[in-house]
Amino acid sequence: MYEIGSLIIIGVVAQWIAWRLRVPSILPLIIAGILIGPGWELYTGHRLLNPRFDSEAGTGLFPGNLLYSFVSLSIGLVLFEGGLTLKVKEVRGMADSILRLTTFGAATTTVVAGLAAHYLLGLDWQIAFLFSTLIVVTGPTVIAPIMRQINVKRQVATILKWESIIVDPVGAFLAVLFYNFIVSYYDAEATVYDSLIKFFQSGLVGIGLGFVLGHALFYLISRMYIPRFLLNIVTLGFVVAAFLISDSIAHESGLLTTVVMGAYLANREVPFLHDILDFKESLTLLLISLLFILLSANMTVEQIELVLNWESLYIFLIVVFVARPLGVFWSLSTSDLTWRDKAFISWVGPRGIVAAGVASLFGIELAKEGIPDAEYITPLVFLIVLGTVLLNATLAGVLARRLKVSLPKGSGVLIFGASEGARQLAHSLVESGRDVTLVTPNRAEADIAEENNLTAMQSPIDTDILDDRLDLTDIGYVLALTGNDEENFYLLNNYRSREGIRGAYRLVTRKEIQLQRYSKEALFGQYVSYLLFNRAARNFGTVNAIELLDPGHIGTILGKLREERAIPLYLRCTEYGDITFIPANDNGDRPLSVSAGDVLYYIGEPLAEVDEEAARQIPKEDGSLVE
Repeated sequence: MYEIGSLIIIGVVAQWIAWRLRVPSILPLIIAGILIGPGWELYTGHRLLNPRFDSEAGTGLFPGNLLYSFVSLSIGLVLFEGGLTLKVKEVRGMADSILRLTTFGAATTTVVAGLAAHYLLGLDWQIAFLFSTLIVVTGPTVIAPIMRQINVKRQVATILKWESIIVDPVGAFLAVLFYNFIVSYYDAEATVYDSLIKFFQSGLVGIGLGFVLGHALFYLISRMYIPRFLLNIVTLGFVVAAFLISDSIAHESGLLTTVVMGAYLANREVPFLHDILDFKESLTLLLISLLFILLSANMTVEQIELVLNWESLYIFLIVVFVARPLGVFWSLSTSDLTWRDKAFISWVGPRGIVAAGVASLFGIELAKEGIPDAEYITPLVFLIVLGTVLLNATLAGVLARRLKVSLPKGSGVLIFGASEGARQLAHSLVESGRDVTLVTPNRAEADIAEENNLTAMQSPIDTDILDDRLDLTDIGYVLALTGNDEENFYLLNNYRSREGIRGAYRLVTRKEIQLQRYSKEALFGQYVSYLLFNRAARNFGTVNAIELLDPGHIGTILGKLREERAIPLYLRCTEYGDITFIPANDNGDRPLSVSAGDVLYYIGEPLAEVDEEAARQIPKEDGSLVE
């Protein structure tokens, strides 16, 4: 009882320390596990926590293979929660990059790291490549907090998130394949053919069962067969049952089943999905805390001493500075990402719970079978996990700023209304690296927006409903662009004071136009009503951009644009990536804060005459934005 209670308390304290120090929680969790396990044993001769039950001493938590079972099931629940965040519409235009990164990138890491482990540490070929398959996985539980802290461009963040969640079961499957190869090599009754059959069987069962059971759970929830107060606990039981059924049909297929289930639900209109996500996030936080402490405490002093040498350090450096960049640049060679984006993705590759968990499980099993070099698996993988997390947590933010892939905190934009003008503005903001969500009660407008690769939600304009469905984590700007003045005021009143909101704006009202008095929150121009805004969008059909060479001419340029009936939308700061929406009452008398090189975006035709010393029209066929 005391060990279980202490384990939970230590996990909570470690999570709090991680929050205070602004580092991924994996660092204090692993350090805590090592201190109360092998660290305490080194100095006192006994452990404060022994994850595996020791029958002679009468201490420990999990007898037999129960630790293996607990870790495997917990990872399945963690991956289900990750799958719930995988929305297909997020990856429109990026699917090929993610697919290549999770295949070619994983293969590159497997080959390079496997060769390094064999030739530098002298590990057996089978063990060396088992190790390399275990470290192809990047941990979503580590990448998510890093991305929240540094707030990089939407495309980069989406690729990293999807890679981390998809590659987890892929890496686990590769590890299972090599594990079966090793078993067949040392077991006269097993064959390589049997290993391949088990591998493909696990994949097919995992994908097929994930879709079937995901649809079954969706059916139960959408038909209201599950009351809301039981929704979270029934979902938990359903996921556990799915994992157990899948694993009983095909060994190690449960991880893929839970990911597919989560992804299926994420892409359906599931009632109260927000409640499920909140519950699963809390449960995942607890499970991750327990797992990392248990797994690191389960290591022995002898295992840690095995990797305290230069050869292990060289392997770590090869994984970070050779295998990962080589795999990323090869995988993304056909994408439209810049070299800066690729360099940042190359750097962000922290390993997480799947690598640590599966390594511990396989290390225990192979060492029990007396397989040569099996004792290296767990400590070597933990070295990669700790090292990559430490490097990414400390340097990812600095590198993001140096490579100019980061955005200011609170850079997301929430737009109410999905008319022609709102869609053109949203497209321009997305191309500028912003995360944009359109909300409209009009189903036809939402469908058109989604067909144009925009993130759109069909919902009544009711904040009680929206609060359950919207994720405002990184929303910094709220734009009310509906055709109803009362709705626009209602939305701004409800969102302008929310935490993290940097600006809330709306279209000008008919009364403001009549009185010629404009609020600071009115947008674009003194006569830009809803009708004029959308008429201009239909007539011009495009958003153009001007690079400002002399900031002092901003008022003149805005005046010329309005003379041409163009609608200035926003300024983008080139140095910091921040944006400033053009207010309606800014006619040059109150200059905007502008620096040389900033870009002004507007709906309208390119200006026929632009002072070459003041500004430079960015050609539309160039398609590029100023970096």
